[in-house]
Amino acid sequence: MRKSTLKFGLIGVLLVFAFVPSILLGLVGTFMTINYSSTVGENELAAVSLSKSNAVDVLFTGYIDAATSLSKMNSVIHDAESKNGESEPELSALTSGGDIIDALIVGKDGTVINSSKKKQTGNFEHFGEGGLFAVSGLLTWESYQTDAFYISHEIKGTGDLGYAVLVISVDGSGRIANALSGNYLDGKAYLALADSSGNIINFNGTGGMLKEGQVDGSLKNAIVSSFNESGTGSTEDAKVEKAGRYTIALGSIPNVNSWHWVGITNSSALTDFASSTNIIIWAVVAVVCVVAALIAFVIIGKFVANMQNVLKEMSAINLDEGTITMRFDTKHDKSELGAIKSSFNDFVEEVHLNGERYRTIAALSDNMLFEWDFHKERMYVSDNVLAKFDLDIKSATLSNGRFLDSLMSQENADKYKRDINTLLKNQGSYSAEYQLKAKSGAMVWVSCKATCISDRLGEPLRVIGVLTDIDNEKKLEVQLSERASYDFLSQLFNRSTFIKKLSQELDRRGFKKVGTMFIDVDDFKFINDRYGHAVGDEVIRFVADTIRKKVDDRGGFAGRFGGDEFMLCYTNQDDIANLEQIAMDLIDELYVGYTTDDGRLINVRASIGISYCPEHTEDVNELIAFADTAMYFVKKNGKTNYHVYVPEDSASDEYKDPEF
Repeated sequence: MRKSTLKFGLIGVLLVFAFVPSILLGLVGTFMTINYSSTVGENELAAVSLSKSNAVDVLFTGYIDAATSLSKMNSVIHDAESKNGESEPELSALTSGGDIIDALIVGKDGTVINSSKKKQTGNFEHFGEGGLFAVSGLLTWESYQTDAFYISHEIKGTGDLGYAVLVISVDGSGRIANALSGNYLDGKAYLALADSSGNIINFNGTGGMLKEGQVDGSLKNAIVSSFNESGTGSTEDAKVEKAGRYTIALGSIPNVNSWHWVGITNSSALTDFASSTNIIIWAVVAVVCVVAALIAFVIIGKFVANMQNVLKEMSAINLDEGTITMRFDTKHDKSELGAIKSSFNDFVEEVHLNGERYRTIAALSDNMLFEWDFHKERMYVSDNVLAKFDLDIKSATLSNGRFLDSLMSQENADKYKRDINTLLKNQGSYSAEYQLKAKSGAMVWVSCKATCISDRLGEPLRVIGVLTDIDNEKKLEVQLSERASYDFLSQLFNRSTFIKKLSQELDRRGFKKVGTMFIDVDDFKFINDRYGHAVGDEVIRFVADTIRKKVDDRGGFAGRFGGDEFMLCYTNQDDIANLEQIAMDLIDELYVGYTTDDGRLINVRASIGISYCPEHTEDVNELIAFADTAMYFVKKNGKTNYHVYVPEDSASDEYKDPEF
């Protein structure tokens, strides 16, 4: 056995020293190739974008110079002063062709003094509180039915007279499109213009536009951030950065704050060379691994040839529900291998006896047993589990939805899975109660206790559990709990249960309102004295039945506070909005009364107090007290009516129940 252990140890060492270096070499080569390819691509993107941006710089410089020259012409200055239109030839000359779609003279107050196209009158369309920018971002113009930007320069005369303005189109047929045209990096990169709002001209290199709401979020954030980091300046350098799936080279335009040029490419394009190179690297690694594996298999064949015969005999052993029907024949084998076979036979016999002992204990017990074997990935359950529950054990695991959790409601199944995960994490024991669906279709309560057994390394080996039928005990517990929650005579909630449920409603109401009524039967002592306590009990039941009709199936509930006092809670917002009408309906229906067994008509009168949460308070005790105070107001002022609590009701404690 020691020799075999040594052989397998050597095989493991051979495989480790063959595979691990090859894989590590492949990984290092992959990362280095990707980094190198990406760096080279970024440098090329920055250099070419910087070179192509010169045409953009020249173009913007020309626009700015044109606006500056226009502002200094005498005819323009005179026109700005006298508004006599004498600058029309100069304005028209600038718009005779090219990207400039209009040339204007705009006053200091934004009034259009003159325009080559006469498409703007009154105030300049994009005149702001601070006047006009030297160079604007991309703007949508109703006057020209297009997207464009403007360049302005102040007109100086006897003072600040206004602005000379050029409106410049960005459609795909002008000088801007020509300056941006052409792809590079094997056709995978292109030059674009972006303004400080994130609008992009020549997106995808097609001459089109992408408005700020259409731009990829990462790309827009990178562009907008560049304006916060740099203003006007030279294009001596280009900043390269990642923007989501894009890699971009950014640069500023001289004397222009509102536009940057942007070289854009998909980041994947920078690693195309790395991808093809990595295929070659991993092909070499694969060849090395295959050769190493072949060598290892040859060594394995030489070292374990004798053990293969043992493995063949072991594979012939037939397992039928854990009962072993075959043994190794060791009569004529006195070798070391024969000793291994004999030891294995003894071990198998012990396993067989333990299995029989386990099954016998399970059969004699009322408890239901289950066991999950992590190594064999097999579930065992005692016969009484299959007799009670409909389970397919062959496909079941601890928590794959086909074991106990398949018999539970979704809420119970989620709790069960959390319990199992906690058990496996802590590798201890746990106990819980669940409702399972039996073969009869009934939901039964069971107690589940389970323990996780681990090996010496802390890895789970088995989970062993016991299920106990506690359905009768649980139902008795529920019945006792329900009985303790109700008033015997009225079959409404008793005082403590009502207050508890009302408190729960206040805690979970969110922004919704909660309404309460406090009802007291008028002259109930007189009814008891005149007709007897039996009739008084009938009155209580009649009031309870009438109240129940007003809250059942409407999201509300009611309780008896003792004697002839009742409380109602409403959570339905429509009912709360009509709570005063419901109170009047209650008073009317109670007054209609009922006929006793001996034929007497009893008309029941009641006084009702109303309070609201959060209008009056968010405290449960105050809410009840305010409804009670409002009810006493009715008692004091004629009875048989309702009253909504107002803070003045609590100004003094003068309201006392006149029946006491």
